[in-house]
Amino acid sequence: MVWEHGCTVIVMLSALVEDGEKQCDRYWPDEGSSLYHIYEVQPTTLSSASSGPLNTSSASSAPLTLFSTQETRTLTQFHFLSWPAQGIPTSSRPLLDFRRYCTHTTVFKKM
Repeated sequence: MVWEHGCTVIVMLSALVEDGEKQCDRYWPDEGSSLYHIYEVQPTTLSSASSGPLNTSSASSAPLTLFSTQETRTLTQFHFLSWPAQGIPTSSRPLLDFRRYCTHTTVFKKM
């Protein structure tokens, strides 16, 4: 679906696991290149933004290659890491900082 719709950015707000419960499926490889059906994915960490003692967000970029045509596109994923498992954050500041971080990344400036 990412390929079909020409997506270049994914923004993820939930953790993969919260309080021991699976929240969503991991759809990207840990390291190196991985083959998913007809696509090759090779993730690269772009950066991590810190707020206080814990990282609150991350960004990674992955070239996706369609084997039938050898066409390659770059997909960037932003991941907000500090949404609480239950309820809402005590402050909106980390989420607003994350939004600013995503908006000021060069990926969006090219769009």
